[in-house]
Amino acid sequence: MTSPRSEHAEALRSSVERLCQLAAAEDLEKLGVERRKLEQALASLTVEADGLRAERDAARGETRRIELQLTAARQILDDGPDGFIVTDRAGVILQANRAATHLLGVSSRFLVRKPLSLFIDEADLRMFRWRVNNAHVWSHGEWPVRIRPRNGAPFIAGLTVSAFTGGDGKTSDLRWFLRDIGMRQRAEELAAAQEFTNQMLKSEQAARTAAEAARRASDLQVDVGGLLAASLDCSSTLSRIPPLIVPATADVFFVDLLVEGSLVQTAMACADAVGAERLQTREPPDPASDHPIAQVIRTGDALLVPEVSESWVEQWADSLEARAVWGQIGLASVVVVPIRSHRQTHGALTFGMGSSGRRYGEADLRPLKDIGLRIAFALDTARLFQALEAEQRHRDEFLAMLAHELRNPLGAVTNGLEALERASASDRAQLLRILSRQSRHLARLLNDLLDVSGVRFGRLTLQQKRLDLRDVARQSLEVLRTAGKNQGPPIALLTDPQPVTVVGDADRLMQAIANLLDNAVKYTPSDGSIELSVGAEGGDAVVRVRDSGVGITHEFLPRIFDVFSRGRALPEQSRPGLGLGLSVVRELVVKHGGSVEARSAGPGRGSEFVIRLPLHQEQELVPSTSAGLPPIAERSILIVEDNADAAEVLRMALELNGHHVRTASNGRQGIEQALAEPPDVALVDIGLPDIDGYEVGRMVRDQPGGGSVYLVALTGHSASADRDRALRSGFDSYLVKPVGPDALREVIAQAPSHQR
Repeated sequence: MTSPRSEHAEALRSSVERLCQLAAAEDLEKLGVERRKLEQALASLTVEADGLRAERDAARGETRRIELQLTAARQILDDGPDGFIVTDRAGVILQANRAATHLLGVSSRFLVRKPLSLFIDEADLRMFRWRVNNAHVWSHGEWPVRIRPRNGAPFIAGLTVSAFTGGDGKTSDLRWFLRDIGMRQRAEELAAAQEFTNQMLKSEQAARTAAEAARRASDLQVDVGGLLAASLDCSSTLSRIPPLIVPATADVFFVDLLVEGSLVQTAMACADAVGAERLQTREPPDPASDHPIAQVIRTGDALLVPEVSESWVEQWADSLEARAVWGQIGLASVVVVPIRSHRQTHGALTFGMGSSGRRYGEADLRPLKDIGLRIAFALDTARLFQALEAEQRHRDEFLAMLAHELRNPLGAVTNGLEALERASASDRAQLLRILSRQSRHLARLLNDLLDVSGVRFGRLTLQQKRLDLRDVARQSLEVLRTAGKNQGPPIALLTDPQPVTVVGDADRLMQAIANLLDNAVKYTPSDGSIELSVGAEGGDAVVRVRDSGVGITHEFLPRIFDVFSRGRALPEQSRPGLGLGLSVVRELVVKHGGSVEARSAGPGRGSEFVIRLPLHQEQELVPSTSAGLPPIAERSILIVEDNADAAEVLRMALELNGHHVRTASNGRQGIEQALAEPPDVALVDIGLPDIDGYEVGRMVRDQPGGGSVYLVALTGHSASADRDRALRSGFDSYLVKPVGPDALREVIAQAPSHQR
C-alpha cells in the first residue's frame, strides 16, 4: 500500500512526461490542460510538505519533553528518600542513588560493580537469591529484609525488585527500591499495641456492663422469686412486683391475666406519672385478636421489638385515645413474655422502654422470660393449693356424710338384730326384710366408694355384651323398687317399640341408670313426677331421666358430676347423700364410649339427665341377667377365710342351699384340706394371714388331685391386674367382696360336680 506522498510524486512525474509529449506534438490546447493539472499537483505537494515540517517540529518538541521528564525522574530517583539501585541480571550493582549509598554505608564509586548480596544478612540471602533468579518471571511486592551496611547499624529494609526488558524482549537489568522500614514497623507495632489495649479496654468495659446487667437481672429474679415464694395470695404478690421492674428494668410494665377467657390488667407501673394515671383504665386486648399480646399468649413465644415503628404502634394501640397515651409515654422498645408453665398459660407480661432512651436486645429476653415462668409457677402453685383446700373441704364434708349414711343402716341392723331375738313370728319377718334392705343399702354405699376409686385409678373393667337398653332400664327401675325407694313420686317408663341395642356391661349400665333414678327421687317431692325414657336418636341410644324436682342452679350445673358434689336438698331431707352417684354415672358412661349431660332451667324447675351411647345395629341379643337359672346340684365346697364371722355366715348360706361345706382359717389349713379331700369348689380369700391366696391357688394346682378343684378367688380389690394375677395363679374365677347371692350362685353353677 503506497503513501499519499508517493501518489502525489507519481502523479507529478506522469504530468511532466505528458507535457513533454504534448510540447513535442505542439498540441497547445491539451498542453494547457496538462499544465493546470501539474500546477494542482505542485500545490498539493507543497501542502503536504508543510504538514511534514509541522509533524517534524512536533516530534522534536515531544522528544524534548520526554527528555525533560526522564531528567526529572532521574533527579527524583537520585534525590529521593528511598534507595534506587540498578543491577544486572546476576544482582551486580550498576548504578545507585545517593539514598542507596547512604543506606548501604558506602560511596557510589565503591558501590558500583559490587554484588548487592554483600549487604544482605545471611539469614535472608536464600530468599534474596530466589527473588533475583525469578524477577523476570513475575513481579513481587515489597518484602522485609535485614540489611547489613558497610558502615552503620543493621536495619530492616523494605525491598522491591522489577525486571527491565530491552528492545529484544529480554531482561537487561533489575531495578531495586530500598527503604528503611524499621521506624515504620516500630510505629506500626506501637499502633497495634495501642489498638490492642483499646480493644481490651472496650472488651473489659463491655464485660463489666454485661456483668452488671446480669447481676441486675439475677437480683431481679431473686427479688421476684422471693416475693412469689413468700405468699400464696397471688393478687397481693403481683401488685408488689411492678416497683421492682420500674424504673430499673422498664419505663412501663403491666401484668395481664386470663380470667374466664378474657384478659384482665392485674398490676401496672409507669415511670411517667401522667402515663401511669391514664394506664390505670387501660383495657387489655381480646385474647382472640391479632394484638401482639394476644399472639404471645396463643403461641407461647416471647416478642422482642428493639425499635418501635409507627406501623407497629398502630397495631399495638387500636384507638386514637390509646395512641395518645402511648405517645405521652414515648414507647420506643417492647418485650412481651408469656406467663406460661407446663400446665397452662395464665397471661402475659409487658415491658416497655420510653423516655429513658434505653432499648431491649436479645440478651434481655432470657431474664424476662424467666420472670414470666416464675410467676406462672407461682400461679400454678396457688391454684393447686386452692384446689387442694377445696378438695380437703369436700373430703371432710364427705367423711361427715359417710359417717351419717353408715350410721343409719348400721343402727337399723344393730337394733334389728337385738330385737330379732325377742320378736314374734310376724315381727321377725318384718325385721328380716328391714335387715335385708339395710344390708343392701350398705352394700350399695360400699360399691359406690369402690366404683369411684376404681374409675378414678383405672381399675374398673367391663364385661361387655350386646344388650337391649330397654331391658336394662326396666331392671334399673326394679332395683330401685326392690331397694325400698319407690315411696317417692311415681316413675313413668317410656320405651321405643323396637330394640335399642348397645354393647356394654349390663350391671354397670343398670347401676348408672339406677343412680340417676335414685338422684331424681332424692330431689323430687312426693307429689312431683319422674320420667324414664329409652329410645334411638340417629346413631345414639339415648336414656333420659326427667323430674319436676328442685332443679339445679346455673352455678352448680358445671360441677354436678364432680366427686363429693351435692345439690340443695329437699326440706324433709337432712342430707341428700354422699355426692358419689352422679360421678359414678359419668365415669361408667364415658367408659362405655358415651356421654352424660345435665340440664335444668333453674331452681324449682326440675332437671333432666341424658345418657348417650353408641347404637349397635345388630339385633341379636345376649341375656343380661341370671334370672331363670336351673337348680344347682349339691357341691362339696371348701371356704378358706381368716375372718371367722364371714366364714361362718357364708357356710350357713351355702348349707341352706344344700351344699356340703368345710372351712379353713388360714392358707396352710386350706391346702391340707384341699389335698386330703379335694372339694368341687374352693372359695379362697386372697388376704390370708400366713400365705396369700395366690400362693394357695398355685400350690393346690401343682399337687395331685388339685387340677379338678374349681378355684374361686375372693378379694376386696377389683383391679384388673389383681384379676389377671389370680387367673395366672390357677384360679378359675374371681369375685369381689361383698359377694351377692346371685353372683355366688352363678359361679358355683359353673363348677363341675364330682360323684363320690
